[in-house]
Amino acid sequence: MKQLEDLYKELEQYNIPVIKVEFPVKKAGSISNGKDTIIAVDYSKIKDSKEEKRIIAEEKAHYETGTFYSFNADKATIDKMEYKANKRVYNELIPYDELKAMCEKDMSVVELSDYFGVPIQDVLIAQFLYTNIENYKEA
Repeated sequence: MKQLEDLYKELEQYNIPVIKVEFPVKKAGSISNGKDTIIAVDYSKIKDSKEEKRIIAEEKAHYETGTFYSFNADKATIDKMEYKANKRVYNELIPYDELKAMCEKDMSVVELSDYFGVPIQDVLIAQFLYTNIENYKEA
């Protein structure tokens, strides 16, 4: 199972710095010019390591899937990019087969959150997506 430290190590291998910033609203964002990428995180807005893991995984997923968009992008473009990045996040942090196996052990959503090290809402979303959207699982 992927740990927070693993995500930071992967970013290091990609040569992507993670810098501390203060955002007025956002918790994190990634910027790429096609050659270099930077991830900026406002750690003061992150409540725990589960949320940090989710945020770092999402910004890493934007890099891995090439789903960057400008601040003035239209909603349809943003939704498309976020969908693709989030699909990568759920498949990486909450793999379908592992989630299925843990559910068969009658683990509660709180136990699943602790097991995967992600916020409860992400467990619930992954369960919904894997159950209701054909081909959401990556091969």
